[in-house]
Amino acid sequence: MLLPLYGLASFLVLSQAALVNNSAPQASDDDPFNHSPSFYPTPQGGRINDGKWQAAFYRARELVDQMSIAEKVNLTTGVGSASGPCSGNTGSVPRLNISSICVQDGPLSVRAADLTDVFPCGMAASSSFNKQLIYDRAVAIGSEFKGKGADAILGPVYGPMGVKAAGGRGWEGHGPDPYLEGVIAYLQTIGIQSQGVVSTAKHLIGNEQEHFRFAKKDKHAGKIDPGMFNTTSSLSSEIDDRAMHEIYLWPFAEAVRGGVSSIMCSYNKLNGSHACQNSYLLNYLLKEELGFQGFVMTDWGALYSGIDAANAGLDMDMPGEAQYFGGNLTTAVLNGTLPQDRLDDMATRILSALIYSGVHNPDGPNYNAQTFLTEGHEYFKQQEGDIVVLNKHVDVRSDINRAVALRSAVEGVVLLKNEHETLPLGREKVKRISILGQAAGDDSKGTSCSLRGCGSGAIGTGYGSGAGTFSYFVTPADGIGARAQQEKISYEFIADSWNQAAAMDSALYADAAIVVANSVAGEEIGDVDGNYGDLNNLTLWHNAVPLIKNISSINNNTIVIVTSGQQVDLEPFIDNENVTAVIYSSYLGQDFGTALAKVLFGDENPSGKLPFTIAKDVNDYIPVIEKVDVPDPVDKFTESIYVDYRYFDKYNKPVRYEFGYGLSYSNFSLSDIEIETLQPFSENAEPAANYSETYQYKQSNMDPSEYTVPEGFNELANYTYPYIHDASSIKANSSYDYPEGYSTEQLDGPKSLAAGGLGGNHTCGMLVMLSLLKLQIKVLMLVGLLLNYMLDIQIMMSSQHLQCNYVDLKRCFWIKIILKLFHLN
Repeated sequence: MLLPLYGLASFLVLSQAALVNNSAPQASDDDPFNHSPSFYPTPQGGRINDGKWQAAFYRARELVDQMSIAEKVNLTTGVGSASGPCSGNTGSVPRLNISSICVQDGPLSVRAADLTDVFPCGMAASSSFNKQLIYDRAVAIGSEFKGKGADAILGPVYGPMGVKAAGGRGWEGHGPDPYLEGVIAYLQTIGIQSQGVVSTAKHLIGNEQEHFRFAKKDKHAGKIDPGMFNTTSSLSSEIDDRAMHEIYLWPFAEAVRGGVSSIMCSYNKLNGSHACQNSYLLNYLLKEELGFQGFVMTDWGALYSGIDAANAGLDMDMPGEAQYFGGNLTTAVLNGTLPQDRLDDMATRILSALIYSGVHNPDGPNYNAQTFLTEGHEYFKQQEGDIVVLNKHVDVRSDINRAVALRSAVEGVVLLKNEHETLPLGREKVKRISILGQAAGDDSKGTSCSLRGCGSGAIGTGYGSGAGTFSYFVTPADGIGARAQQEKISYEFIADSWNQAAAMDSALYADAAIVVANSVAGEEIGDVDGNYGDLNNLTLWHNAVPLIKNISSINNNTIVIVTSGQQVDLEPFIDNENVTAVIYSSYLGQDFGTALAKVLFGDENPSGKLPFTIAKDVNDYIPVIEKVDVPDPVDKFTESIYVDYRYFDKYNKPVRYEFGYGLSYSNFSLSDIEIETLQPFSENAEPAANYSETYQYKQSNMDPSEYTVPEGFNELANYTYPYIHDASSIKANSSYDYPEGYSTEQLDGPKSLAAGGLGGNHTCGMLVMLSLLKLQIKVLMLVGLLLNYMLDIQIMMSSQHLQCNYVDLKRCFWIKIILKLFHLN
C-alpha cells in the first residue's frame, strides 16, 4: 500500500505572488493570460556562485575568445534536417578541434540506432515511485547514448506534464504532479549527465497538446475536418503566473538545480509570444529567475525569427534549415543588429554545457540516424562525399541495462482491482487460460514502422520522436504464454478482437480469460488509426470494450490488462463483477510481456502507483482543443493550479482511482501513529549574493569579407553554413526595430528575491524545504513482500530502538515521513 500525500507541490519560492519583489517584470493586470512582458538582456552565463559551472565557463571562454564570428555561429546552428548522422547536428570548429555537436532523440532510447535497449516510457517510470530505480534508468539510458557517440540526449520530457488525458505526448513526461515530476527531473539530470552526455529538458513550456502546435498545419485537409489544422499561428498556451511557477515551471527548476545543461523550447506560444523567442520565458524565468547556465535549443522547426530569438535568450537553432541563424546570424552581428557579446554568450553556453557534462567523443557518433546501411555517402541525405562507414553497429546493451529496463517495467505495473485474490495466478488456481485481444499480439506492421506509428497490436512505446528502435519486443501473449508453460498451464491466444466467436469459444472453457487492451498516443506525425497525436477519445482501441463485455458475460474470472499513455475510460467494465482483476500500465518498453507475466504469476509483487487520477466521468478531464474558428488559436489554462487531483479535490468530483493508487499482493496493519511538529513556518528569506563581474570577450574580426564563402568551397544542397554571400551588402550600425524594453546592460545582481542560484534563490528554496512535521507509523506486514516506497518516505527496518514484537521482526518496520512546506501547501 502507499500512503498518498495530496497537494504535494507548491512552488511558492518563485511565485511573484509570494516571495519575489516588485522589480520583477509583471504581466498585464487587465488580462493575466494574453500578455508576456519583455525582459532584456539575456543574462550572461557563468556569473552565479557555482564552482563547477564557473570552471566550465572559464574553459569555454578561453575557446570562444579565439573564434571568429562564423565559428561561433557554426556552434549555434544546426546544419539542416537529416544533413548529419544524428537527429540534429551543429557545425564544427576544426581549427580548435571542436567537432560537430550530435544531439539525438529520444527520452527512452537512442532512436533510429540499432542494438540499443528500449526502456519504459517516462510515465511508466513515474509509476514506480522509486527514486533509486529512476536514477538507475537515467544512468542506463545515458550510458547507451554515450556508447553510440552522441553528445546530447533530446530528453527527458517535463512538458507536456500530462495535464490533458487525451494529450498525445503525455506518456513521454512523468505526470501532472509537479512535485513528483520535479524529484524525477533532478534525479534524471544527475543520472544522465554522470555518463558524459548532455541532458536536454524539454519542452519549455505549456506544450500540453499536439493539435495546432504548428502554424498552417492544413496537410490533413480532406481526410478530416480542415478546421482542426487550418491556422496561421501555433497555439498560444495562456498560463497565469501562479500556475506557471507552481505547476509547469517547477520540474524545470528542479532539473536546473540538478545542473541540466540544455533545455528545449517548445513549438507553442506562451501568452501570445512564441516560446523560442519569448524573452520573459527564456531571459527572465529561465536564465534570471532559475539561474539556468546551459543553452536553450529550439524544438525542430520552432524558430520564427533570428535576431529577436537570439536576443530573447535562444542559443541554438535546430535543425537549422530555416536559415534564421547560419549566415543570417553572421550578418546580424556584422551589421550590429545583434550584439557580438550575445553571440559570444550563446557559443560559450553551448561549450560550457559540454564541458560541465563531461562530454568527450573524439571519434563522433558511430551510427547514422538516417539509415541502417553499413556504408554509404558521407553526406547521406545529399548522396555526396566519399563512401564511408555510416553504421558501425556498436552494441551498447548490457546485462545491467537490461536488468534496469526489466525492473522499471515490472515496477511500472499498477494493480487496480483484484477481487477474490484472483491474482497472482498459479497452477493451484487455474489449469487453462485464454489470452485475448489484438493488443496482446504482434503488430501486423511489425515494431519498426515509421516513428513507431504502428498501433495495430501490442505496443511498447507511443509513437513519434520519443519512441525507440526495438532490438526485441516481448508481447503480452509471448510473455504470459511462456510463463504459463513453466507452470504447465494450458493457454490459447486469440488475437481477433472484431470477430469474437473464436475468443468467446476459448474463454468459455478457460479458468481465467485475460483480455489485453490498449490505447496508442503520440506525436502529431500523421494519421494513426484516425488520431493525429492527441487522442480523439479515451475509449480503448481495437474493439476492446465489446470484447471485454462479451468475454466477461461467459467467464466469471475475466482479467483485463490495459496499456495506454495516460488515463482511459474504465467505466464500461470496471464494476463488472465478472471482471475480477484489472492491471494498468503506461508503455513498458521492450520487456512489456515479461513484466506483465512476472506480476500476473506472482514472481513480482505489484508495487506501481498511478501518477495521475483516473476519473469516473471523462468530461472531468481538461479537454484537448480540437477545432478552432480563428487563425490564431488560444488555449487558456483557466484551471490555473487546479490540475489532476487538485481539480477533483477543489470541485469535489468523484474519481475512480486516486493519484498514487495501486494495490499489491500484500496486506498491512498500521499502528502507533505519531505526528511531531519540527519547526514553525517562516517567510523570512535572504537575497542571493550579487553576480560575479560581467566577462568582457575579445572582439572578433568585423570585416565582412572574412566571412564570405571560401573560394572553391563546395556548398551542399540543404545544408546550412555560417557564411555570407555578398560582403558589400553588409552595412555597419544598421537599424533594427527592437522590442519594447530592449537593453544590453547586464544586471549586477538578482532582479528578484527568487533569483540567484541554480533552480532559484537557495535561501528561498530552503524555506519551502523546511521540515515542518514528522509522521511515524508502525507497519506490520501480514502477507506479502516489502514494496518500494516513494520519494520522502523513509523505511526504517525493525531494530532495538524501534520496538516490534520479537515474532514479528521479519515483517515489522516503521515508516518515517518528513513533511516539508510545499507538501502541505
